[in-house]
Amino acid sequence: MDENSGQLDFNFSVDDLLEFPRDLGEEGLYQFHSEQRQAIQALEEKFGIALNKRVCLRLCGWSEEFEGKLMLDTLLPPRSRKEGLRLRLGKITFDHTDIEFCRTLD
Repeated sequence: MDENSGQLDFNFSVDDLLEFPRDLGEEGLYQFHSEQRQAIQALEEKFGIALNKRVCLRLCGWSEEFEGKLMLDTLLPPRSRKEGLRLRLGKITFDHTDIEFCRTLD
């Protein structure tokens, strides 16, 4: 090493620089998203709704229609269909049974 250069002398081979470590966290994240999609699809089929999609809907007792992305209000699914599924459209929260009319906009 040249003492005047002020820089350390490292000898890396080109092959070592091209080998990146495998990120197991990325696989875990992919698995999480895959399981999340499957759970959302199961809830959509069970309750007949379009989750995580832009919708136009009317709630029982309301004359106006609301537009936005229909989402779960909580991540915990109901134990039975009788309990109802809590949903959110913007700042409005309601049960899936409160939906009078719904159509997807996507």
